[in-house]
Amino acid sequence: MTDKKTFGSFIKTKRTEKGYSQKDLAEMLFVTEGAVSKWERGVSYPDITLISDICRVLDISEHELITASTDTDTRKMKHEARKFRVIRSAWFWVPTISYAVALLTCFICNLAIDHTLSWFFIVLTALICAYTFVPTVTYFFESKKLLSFCVSTYLSICLLLFTCAVYTDGMSWFLTSCIGVLMGYVQLFVPILLSKTNYSRYKFIISFTVTFLLTVLMLMHIRLWQSFMLGNAILMTAYGFALAVICSAVCASRLNGFFKTGICTAVSGITLYFTNYVANVLFGPSSSSSYQVDFRNWGQCLNGNIQFIVLISSLLVSAVTLSIGISKICKKKDR
Repeated sequence: MTDKKTFGSFIKTKRTEKGYSQKDLAEMLFVTEGAVSKWERGVSYPDITLISDICRVLDISEHELITASTDTDTRKMKHEARKFRVIRSAWFWVPTISYAVALLTCFICNLAIDHTLSWFFIVLTALICAYTFVPTVTYFFESKKLLSFCVSTYLSICLLLFTCAVYTDGMSWFLTSCIGVLMGYVQLFVPILLSKTNYSRYKFIISFTVTFLLTVLMLMHIRLWQSFMLGNAILMTAYGFALAVICSAVCASRLNGFFKTGICTAVSGITLYFTNYVANVLFGPSSSSSYQVDFRNWGQCLNGNIQFIVLISSLLVSAVTLSIGISKICKKKDR
């Protein structure tokens, strides 16, 4: 602790800032006025059991009391924290009150005009959906805010879609749209949610695999009200997602970065090159000359020429990056 005179001067300064007299401070601390006077004159220190009470009455920290100096940084942090809490509270309550007023207005208008509640439920679910985005229900959660945001916003979107489906007699597309929205959420949020877990390395594999399964589920649902070759469609979907899953698996491995780039480039080029071929096998030929290569006849062989150039370019890039990766490994072993 600092010397008695500095300490006493600090106590007096803080007491004066609060507008307290020595008697006022003594009464709040349940000590005699003479004891306060001795502190301020540097005659004695207060009893150690009074430290927390003195800090509370004078609105200072224990560090400030012991060092007899104002901790500017700490006070600034506390001020910023209070300001943040005020802004956070305003961010929550202003939109909440606005939504409530809008909802009440629509409720009264619907009853006054139509004498029944009709379009009001669309407004209700739309406002619920908007509410989950701004200000969001994360206000009520201390942890796992992103997860609560994802769940609440997705369910609110599904609720809005359900209400619209009921009013438009379009229940056939309701489940399809919900699955489509869920696919977007999986692609966007699953990698982020898994980034701080033990599955962080496999987050993209999991994301693409779940998206593939949801796509299959969507195709199966669409097949209930629209006729098409379901099995072939699933195979085509699997072919498309295989590229993403393989590249994700390669990136999750411990291979050299150049090796990863080379493998992914080669797999991408080959997969893209044979996409039309797989589609023709599954759904029938769309063009008999789609793979014909003739650089002297771009008019009839445009598609084949471009596909061939893309394939060769990707394989060349892959060969270069793999070569660099091999050289890196060789140099590392030599060391």
